[in-house]
Amino acid sequence: MERPIRWGMIGCGSVTEQKSGPGLYKAKDSELVAVMSRTRSRAEDWARRHKVARAYDNIDALLSDPEVDAIYVATHPNTHRLYTLLSADCGKPVYCEKPLGMNWEESQQMVSFCKERNVPLFSAYYRRALPKYQMVKALIDGGTYGNARGVHIYMGQAIADEDRKNGGTWRVRTEISGGGKFHDVGSHALDLVDWFFGPITRASGTGMNQSGAYEADDLVHGHFTTAGGVAGTGLWAFNTCRNEDYTTIILEGAKIEYSVLDIAAPITVTTAAGTEVIAVPSPPEHVAQPLIETVVDDLLGRGVCPSTGESGSRTDWVIEQLLKGE
Repeated sequence: MERPIRWGMIGCGSVTEQKSGPGLYKAKDSELVAVMSRTRSRAEDWARRHKVARAYDNIDALLSDPEVDAIYVATHPNTHRLYTLLSADCGKPVYCEKPLGMNWEESQQMVSFCKERNVPLFSAYYRRALPKYQMVKALIDGGTYGNARGVHIYMGQAIADEDRKNGGTWRVRTEISGGGKFHDVGSHALDLVDWFFGPITRASGTGMNQSGAYEADDLVHGHFTTAGGVAGTGLWAFNTCRNEDYTTIILEGAKIEYSVLDIAAPITVTTAAGTEVIAVPSPPEHVAQPLIETVVDDLLGRGVCPSTGESGSRTDWVIEQLLKGE
């Protein structure tokens, strides 16, 4: 009988409560055996509520636990590199939240370090494993609508009240997140482009702060091109009056449109014959669990995870290029 992958989790924040943490102990052949937070009471509380055996407040104690096979880094981006390198140095595979690093240099260091030590590194762009986006990829790859010509990304969000006070939440504090909302949620759209069409090899754009609500950029616009010649444009406005997003893919014979952030919203396909609205499966209870299952399969040698350190690092590079300015 195959032994399950036993996880140690670093960080007990909101992302771990519903989105990802339970997936570590609900996925097939996967167990969560230990959690760590720098605040011991927080780690103990999380462990108690999720019925996890051990709680730590020290990274060395977690990494020296002989029952921990692999590490999930669920902290803010400013500690992703540190915990990834420490884990890899102990020979433990790493599944790391996104964006991978505070910048491309950091993510490159993470990828290189793990390669040198022959330790697998995965990035948590979980949409690659969700049925909705697999359906979009199948529509593109199926050939029915011909070759892809271009893609346009629009993502808009209103400024949250909490981001107008005291410098804002961690997502808009560059010293913690590496940038603003563009890094945190805007990156999902770019990762999907990478998955659908291959690496983005050219990108240029500008980031700016228009609202003054916090220090990070609240609007980014730019253009990019994939290795296969698909042209793209994007506008990420995190200072608007409403939350909405859509990505439009133009192929020879159709236009495909979908929301990146609304996982339950349908896909629309428009051709010369009209528009078809395609319903998508209901999101799983824990949206990161399908990707976690691919990580487990990869570690057990029975599958391949579609979201790697390399793909996550490529997205970090695109983010950096789009913020540089013309």
